[in-house]
Amino acid sequence: MALGLGGSMDEAFRDATSNMAAWLTNDYKLTPSEVAQVLGTAAEYEVSEVADRNAGVVLTINKERLQALSPATK
Repeated sequence: MALGLGGSMDEAFRDATSNMAAWLTNDYKLTPSEVAQVLGTAAEYEVSEVADRNAGVVLTINKERLQALSPATK
């Protein structure tokens, strides 16, 4: 799960996507192309907040979709 917050829905959407991409890159050592494939096929977005000038978006990926990937060892 990744959370995005911003002054608009667009900003919140971009923030959530960027946060998830960073997590997939860091923990699974995926390339940008692989990240795009995962996000394009498995990302689910939900609006978590729209209040005043704040917007929130939650991006989730079902854990079953990530089982084929093995987390990078540190």
